[in-house]
Amino acid sequence: MEETIIGRSKSIDQLRKQIARVARTPKDILVIGESGVGKGIVAKRVHSEQFGDTNGQHPFLSVNASVIDDRELEAVLFGFEKGVPGMPPTTKRGLFELAENGSVLIEEIEDASFRNQMKILDFIRYRVAKRMGGDEGRAVSTRVILTLKRPPEALLSSHKLYEDLAVKLNEFESIAVMPLRERPDDIPVLVKHFVNEISKDLGIKDVAIDINAIDILVRHPWKENIRELKAVIDKSILFSEGGRFVLPTELTDEKTEVVKMINNVISGQEFVLDNSLDVIEKGIIERALDRFGFNQSRAASFLGMTEQTLRYKLKRLAIPSARHR
Repeated sequence: MEETIIGRSKSIDQLRKQIARVARTPKDILVIGESGVGKGIVAKRVHSEQFGDTNGQHPFLSVNASVIDDRELEAVLFGFEKGVPGMPPTTKRGLFELAENGSVLIEEIEDASFRNQMKILDFIRYRVAKRMGGDEGRAVSTRVILTLKRPPEALLSSHKLYEDLAVKLNEFESIAVMPLRERPDDIPVLVKHFVNEISKDLGIKDVAIDINAIDILVRHPWKENIRELKAVIDKSILFSEGGRFVLPTELTDEKTEVVKMINNVISGQEFVLDNSLDVIEKGIIERALDRFGFNQSRAASFLGMTEQTLRYKLKRLAIPSARHR
């Protein structure tokens, strides 16, 4: 189980140092970061550095509290005895038992109910796994790794985190993962990594990434962080033309298109003028509409065209005629 932390920024260097430090301690771990920053990879890296990559004597097991319902989460973590209503007619061990001498990762624990947060807190305190429908618990030596999308104090104020659990988290080793938009130096490295990885999986060779595409990707806000970046790279490679990396149209803007047009003319590369002009014109119209609160009459006057011409362009360029809410 090899998990690599990709990047060259100062924050990634610091993250690697934090991982190495907490891997040397027996404490439970809290990983904080927005959706898609790679909190699960950080957790796996901690486990790997502590126990090695073998998953036999020191298992690494995980569950995401945001993707399963409350009862299923309890069953997955604690297991159940035969005869529990709504469960299969068998006995099953939960992750806390199965990961004896290893680690259990619970992602996005703030999405679990307070009831389950309390049960998880009890396990953290006493290290006893009691199955659903069981009378006695079993003492286990299992390290707990939790992830949160926001710091505990912010989740407390929004009533997403059980207060006693938030207090207990102060005893955890804490690792913060910076969002991708705050470490743009990592984006070119990640792009190259994903291009190589995805191209290999698809059997595509020699995909070239031009500097204009990298510039667009570096300036994008990446609300879903690395997960979103990888999805864009995947889509770009699928639409690559003649080995040239083609970004999805939603990522291009008129400023970038002007730069690309000029660079292509200077270098003698081919490009489709009409497509470039459409991107530029669309960006200008969208900014004019936004400036005048989507008042088409004022926007048309500002742009030196009639309202009829503006409406035609809105339809042709697929521009919304009103602000999205």
